[in-house]
Amino acid sequence: MPFHHFTDNQVIPLAVSLTILLGSVVVFNENKPRAGVFLLFVGSLALGFFMANLDPFLILWDEQYHALVAKNMVTDPLMPLLYKTPALDYDYQNWTANHIWLHKQPLFLWQIALSLKLFGFNTLAVRLPSIIMHALTALMIFRIGKLSVSTSTGYYGALFFTVAWYPLELIAGRYATDHNDVAFLFYVTASLWALFEYYSSKRSFLPVLAGLFAGCALLVKWLPGLLVYGVWFLAIVINDRQNRLRIKAWYPVLLSLLVTLIVFIPWQIYIFLRFPLEAGYEYALNSKHFFEPIEGHGGNVWFHLHALNDLYGSGDAVPYILLLGLVILVRKTRLSAYRTIMISAILIVYLFYSMAATKMTSFCLVVSPIVFLGLAALTDTGVRYICSKFRYRLLQPMLTPVILVVACFFLLNTNKIQNYHTDWKPHDNMGRKADMEQLAFINRLKNLPDSEPWVIFNADIKVNGHISVMFFTGHTAYNFIPTKDQIQQVKAENLRIAVRDNGALPGYIRADKDIITVE
Repeated sequence: MPFHHFTDNQVIPLAVSLTILLGSVVVFNENKPRAGVFLLFVGSLALGFFMANLDPFLILWDEQYHALVAKNMVTDPLMPLLYKTPALDYDYQNWTANHIWLHKQPLFLWQIALSLKLFGFNTLAVRLPSIIMHALTALMIFRIGKLSVSTSTGYYGALFFTVAWYPLELIAGRYATDHNDVAFLFYVTASLWALFEYYSSKRSFLPVLAGLFAGCALLVKWLPGLLVYGVWFLAIVINDRQNRLRIKAWYPVLLSLLVTLIVFIPWQIYIFLRFPLEAGYEYALNSKHFFEPIEGHGGNVWFHLHALNDLYGSGDAVPYILLLGLVILVRKTRLSAYRTIMISAILIVYLFYSMAATKMTSFCLVVSPIVFLGLAALTDTGVRYICSKFRYRLLQPMLTPVILVVACFFLLNTNKIQNYHTDWKPHDNMGRKADMEQLAFINRLKNLPDSEPWVIFNADIKVNGHISVMFFTGHTAYNFIPTKDQIQQVKAENLRIAVRDNGALPGYIRADKDIITVE
């Protein structure tokens, strides 16, 4: 069986979600598109819930930092803090151990903070916004596909995105930069969706909507959120030759950009006024990403082409299949403006990130909706071609669900999910044993009296596990054994001290009766 390494608590949500998605395929295939899309949305939520519940701990690296900062923003959304109350001196330039935390734009953190406020300080609440945004992104992919090609292409693309392994792993927090990338994908897709709708109906509120979503994208992941304006500019220049030199043709773009600036600029002004030292450093660091491989995240110019195997499936044929799908998608696209938007979005993103010195696998995921629509167009064309050759009336309604289920099986890649989220391969599951041991240590810390403020030292069992300690317990935590001077500094602040006993504690700690050791 393909799922037998999951526990019962893991496999039941998976079975429910796959049943709903299978029902969606069947209903859609019976010419009931609205019901099929509704079930697809519900199935996407269920599949996201399955992924979010695979691990009871926070994931290294980014998720635990995002979760802790969001937790601290629950009480004050305008005060992004990592260490809420530092007990020792810190380096404001070290985003993994500082106080004021401006390493990321705040919108996705506010979303997590709201979820934590509503549902408590737990991993599901951290991941809930990503579950919802992932499902909504599937709906927007459907709509873009329907507008540009056909209802079936939109549905297939949304289905393929829903079950695709890599975005689901971002919901689970497994890959950098997890919920930040899910939110960025959502808002960029939303801005492109609004642009597609605008070219379809010319309704005046849609440029405002596109600007709103672009501003939100900037408040998640900085300047790449302006992608919609790059493709919009090219659509006007290439496809509206009669009006491209008339200022009136650019009014909707300017209105949209104004909305984006209204959304984006206030936070930038605020942090420079409130936290000038930290904001100045982070802005300087952001500007280096294009010219320097920050924190070792480098690679050659082909990095993102090789990353296609991580984003869409392994195998030498994957890039060629995706390229073929995009060619078919572009040829089938109804409006020339849609065609320009799709092609230019992919070219802009891949050229920009290929030239940038800093490289991470998730960077080009932002155009995955178009890629999945290409795969959908390829699937739809292939099915119709086969059916046209045999001319058997029932062949298409019988063949289509089979092909969709097979494609979804490969896209979901349950072997990888089981590998990373179960004990199936203990030497190749990203240190799950250490994560569980860290969680057990955190649970033991809950026996400390809540009436007193504690500082926990030597708190790491997994790498940087002290961050998770602060999220789950509220205590200040560090990953090292304190010196005598550091102990005196903490005591001078009337804070109690606990140290994880790893069997190698120095004598001055064991002799200090004021220090509690926790095994």
